[in-house]
Parts: sequence; structure tokens; C-alpha cells
Amino acid sequence: MSDIPFNEQETFGSQHPDQLERIAVRVRGVPVPQGSKVIMRGRLVDVQSAKLKRWRKDVAEELEEAVAGRKFTGPVFVFLDFHLPRGKTVRRAKPTVKPDIDKLARSVLDAITQSGAWNDDAQVISVHAVKQYGTDFTGADIVIREAA
Repeated sequence: MSDIPFNEQETFGSQHPDQLERIAVRVRGVPVPQGSKVIMRGRLVDVQSAKLKRWRKDVAEELEEAVAGRKFTGPVFVFLDFHLPRGKTVRRAKPTVKPDIDKLARSVLDAITQSGAWNDDAQVISVHAVKQYGTDFTGADIVIREAA
């Protein structure tokens, strides 16, 4: 079990009606890393571009619905809890194999930017990410909290 403070989908407003204080969403699906690139036909492309586009779209849609036109305007903390599928023959307790956690985080942070929940992922001053094998679902729990 993760130590990320999560409830299925919650939004807390700040003193300003157009800003957010905290938001939590659950995105179902198989998390896809972003970062591995190859050259195809003279262009640099993501190795898993079709899966990555779908994953980022799913993350962005969940966040767009949750933020409802509001956004984080200042520094934020991000908590990411990735629930990965466990292969049928996997015996290890923790997913100490690919995908790399930093590449999983990168795909989610870029999707959050795409959703409009913040202006730029440069606003993130701290990221706490966990990857584990999912027991009840695969996907990601995402919590964004305004930094005090």
C-alpha cells in the first residue's frame, strides 16, 4: 500500500475561484513511460508512441474533468502512485524492472500540462513517485497539491 494521500477523485478549491488547492484523480489503464526514442524514416519518435499518446490522453481527460477550467498557478507538489500489471510468471514482490519510474513520471507530468491543470511542469517543485504491482487495478493515482 502506498503512502500517497488519495481519494478516488477529489478537488479542493483555494480562496481564489479560478485556482486549485489540491486535486486527486485515478487513471485506469496500463501506465506508459515517455522517453525512449528511436529514429524512424529520419525522424526521432517515441518507441511506444501509439500507447503513449493513448495513456497521456487518458490522464489529460481525467484531469480536465476534475479541474473544470481552474488551474494551479503557483508551485506544486505531485504524488504519483503507479499500479503496474504483474506478469503471470513474475514472483518478485516489487517491480524492480522496466519501465523506469522517471519515464513513467515524465509521461504523466506532460499529460498534466496538456490537460491545462497548470501552465507548465516547471511549477512542480517536488515529485514523489511509487511503482508497485496493482492488486485491484492498473493505472495511476495522481495527487497535485499547492505548495504553501
